[in-house]
Amino acid sequence: MRLVEWKHLVDNDSFTESKAFSTIKEHVTAAVDAVHWPPSASGFRLNPTKKGNGVKPIKEGFVDYLALQGWAMEVDRFDCHYTFPSSDLLPFAIEWETGNIASSHRAINRMALGMVEKRICGGILVLPSREMYRYLTDRIGNAQELLPYHRLWERWQGDVELPYLGIITVEHERLDDTVPLIMKGTDGRALI
Repeated sequence: MRLVEWKHLVDNDSFTESKAFSTIKEHVTAAVDAVHWPPSASGFRLNPTKKGNGVKPIKEGFVDYLALQGWAMEVDRFDCHYTFPSSDLLPFAIEWETGNIASSHRAINRMALGMVEKRICGGILVLPSREMYRYLTDRIGNAQELLPYHRLWERWQGDVELPYLGIITVEHERLDDTVPLIMKGTDGRALI
């Protein structure tokens, strides 16, 4: 899989220039690269059947890689949770979107609340691009749909309680109608 955009919505006290963020960036970039489809392939090829692919299996390579780097999964209601070794810095969280656009808004708010409540020092939401969205479960949250809200979240710049908030957009490397569809879940509208 490839990372097509990394948007810093909030970067207070130059968090993106810190050693902590350098570690986060290194882990996250490599974790996105670790997402392959089919699982045995190198790279990420997506079957171009409109709304034909599920989303939860896509994040498996990402979270598996982060787990090898010391990240914990499903801690404090966050998909991925990193505690910085030998540091008094609060943990960092990542949410990989597998729900609809309302779920994307809840994820951003959950991370912002985690910072205000001093449970995390920052967070990233990972979303598919609009191009990738076309081939995924109906109504999955995607980067394009959140663009109108960036201005709202960017207004948190300068709020010392919110050190860092970002959105990462990911996408398939190429379309390939010979690869199998990615299995869909059975919850909510996933089978649509």
